[in-house]
Amino acid sequence: MTASGGQAPTMAPAIGASFHRGIPEFSDLMLACRHHAALTFVVGSVFAATLAMAAWAWIRPNYHAEALVRVREKQNVVFAPQTSRAEDIAFFRSQAALVRSHQVLSAAFDDDEVQQLTDVIPDGNRVEWLDGLLRVETQSGSEVISITVHHETPLVAQAFCNAITRAYLDEITHRISSDRKLREAQLEQAVVAADMQLDKLWEDLNSVARSVGSDSAESLTIRDELQFQSYRDYAQQLQAAQLRGSQLQSQLDELQASHGEQPTVSDDVVEKLLRQNREVSTGRKQLMGLELQCQQMEKIAASADSPQMRRLTDQRDRFAEELEQLIQRTRADISETLLIQAQSEHQQLFAKLKQQIELNRSEKEFLRERLTELNSVVARAAPKTAVPLDMSRHAVDRQSRLADGLWKTLQEFRIEGQSQPRVALQSLATLPTQANHSRQLRAAAASGAGGWMLIMFAVGYLEWRDCRVRSPRDLVSRSRFPVFGTNSYAATQSKFGFGLRQKQMSGGVREAVARVFLRNQDAADSVTLMVTSCVANEPRQLVSQEMAVLLGSFHRRVLLIDCDTDRGQLSHALGASRSRGIRQLPVGNQAPAVETIAEVLVATNQTEVDFMPIGTIDDDQTWIDPRTLRHVIGVLRPRYDAIVVNGPSLMGSAEGALLAEEVDSSVFAVFVDDSRWNQLVLCEESARQSGITLSGSIVYSGTGKSGLRLDPDRSTTAATSSPASDDTENETALRLEIDALQDELRRVRTDGESQAAPPNSDSMATQIEDVTPS
Repeated sequence: MTASGGQAPTMAPAIGASFHRGIPEFSDLMLACRHHAALTFVVGSVFAATLAMAAWAWIRPNYHAEALVRVREKQNVVFAPQTSRAEDIAFFRSQAALVRSHQVLSAAFDDDEVQQLTDVIPDGNRVEWLDGLLRVETQSGSEVISITVHHETPLVAQAFCNAITRAYLDEITHRISSDRKLREAQLEQAVVAADMQLDKLWEDLNSVARSVGSDSAESLTIRDELQFQSYRDYAQQLQAAQLRGSQLQSQLDELQASHGEQPTVSDDVVEKLLRQNREVSTGRKQLMGLELQCQQMEKIAASADSPQMRRLTDQRDRFAEELEQLIQRTRADISETLLIQAQSEHQQLFAKLKQQIELNRSEKEFLRERLTELNSVVARAAPKTAVPLDMSRHAVDRQSRLADGLWKTLQEFRIEGQSQPRVALQSLATLPTQANHSRQLRAAAASGAGGWMLIMFAVGYLEWRDCRVRSPRDLVSRSRFPVFGTNSYAATQSKFGFGLRQKQMSGGVREAVARVFLRNQDAADSVTLMVTSCVANEPRQLVSQEMAVLLGSFHRRVLLIDCDTDRGQLSHALGASRSRGIRQLPVGNQAPAVETIAEVLVATNQTEVDFMPIGTIDDDQTWIDPRTLRHVIGVLRPRYDAIVVNGPSLMGSAEGALLAEEVDSSVFAVFVDDSRWNQLVLCEESARQSGITLSGSIVYSGTGKSGLRLDPDRSTTAATSSPASDDTENETALRLEIDALQDELRRVRTDGESQAAPPNSDSMATQIEDVTPS
């Protein structure tokens, strides 16, 4: 049965998650590999070793040729040092960049040894290729620069290393010589200029001395010093006052420019004050209450045009209009108040700035008057003091010291030019004899690690996409129905993650029996349950056997029916594969007689358990008609407390859904490390759309040894029992008609539930647990 009314059934979120999970996380792949530890270790080791050997064979070893150059951090001096320590360290550290510079590497190709190796130089950018072969290391403590060139050929490495070393020595020698000549010329110019300036200052000093006189040095008094100090202080204050006046005037201009514009009020401020208004907030709360009442009334009202609904709607509309008018009035009042406040603040600020500008103008006039007065006093007192004479003497002394220092530096620089050079060659590169395998080792290690990671990713991704059920958590987080056996499975697992199989019955079967059968022990009719699975190759017959044996141990009369048209493993396991069974029962609208059904029943070693085989395959009967199962259940229901049907798989058999409709409910048998949870989610969604009642899933973790065997010598329960309600065939036919009506009502109710919205988890769990027939 499918959903009607033109509405397609909504796919469960778990189905979409099972097929569109996106890209897995790194932790998910690593955790997935633990289920295939041996495979990951073996394949990863072989693959990593193969990649490592391939990398070792593909990459050739290098030969390193090394030349040493000594670069002194401190320049050799006879007199005082000409450079600072920071300059010396910067010079030493910059030599590594100079060795790798474009001009040095380009000059290396002009060397005589390199000219004979043109066949090894590639086409294109030669400098970039040579820079890739070069390694320069500096050791500040030993003042040594190591120039190393690596190549697959020893002769090429030696030739390029010596060529780069010679090109660097030529470049640094030329640079040092040019810098020395330029500095010497600049010192000579500075000495000549200093001498000329000194002569001019001496002339100025003589003229000032003649104008002042020889005894005017004692005429400098404290009064003159105070006047000069006051003049400087007033000048600084006037400058600060002028700067402050400019700032105040700019602020006044900005304020006048902004005053011409119409003041505006921020909508955010108005809305904030509007929300704080008590009348508006109270009105909005009342309007929200009316909206909530309207929504609740729409849910419970029979029609949207009912008088009460219209009255409530009109009341809400009127209140909304009144609230909108109140908001408009309140917003206008708030905006007007804010505009008045803004204008008042603007006027106060304008008056304050005008007052500050007037004060600043008065201050500047006062300072100018004081400066004018002091300037006249200083001008009159200047010819009578020795200040110009002292200033001239100080200028002469300073210029004399500068000229002497420049002359001394020039002479020392000329003497230092004859000393030992700062950069000297220690040793050129010799022909290397031993190869360096470090690159091969790194490549092999990286290839091995990459191979390991690739295998781990591959195994983890395959396990992640396989969707195998590794623990009940995989079902609980995705299934919409109860999962039986979660607690018992967790109890069997050790703290190290290595679980041990239970030696007795599976805990999931026990939990399912307790919740589906034993909780309904006071019901007037027996419970019928079909055990199915997603695909055909899952051993669901083990769950059916353990369920029947477990119910028999609770003194319940149990009928086990084999309807597994996929494989028929239950009948084969009990040795009844060639016996007559449900396939041999007549097919039609009339129910077969009790005696006919009792002929195909077989007793077992459990006194309370009977078994109905699937039967042999005839030419005209290869499947099981759902009507046959319906008639068998209807006839034998009064004689048994529980009927367990071992049905076919839901995805591997076409009649699985048809047979599931003939029982009260169905359960899926899920096997750890064998079943897939994405198939279970698809089966649950298919069963929900078809209207099949599901009680949940059983996580099976038993050994499969239930101990159930056939016992043909014992009489079956159907042959020995004779209930009072089955005295005549008319009563049996009447009961079958009642069962048919109940099945039809159950199908109609399921169709209505599938068309409606999916129920919440609590109501769905209650519906699933209640598997007793109406």
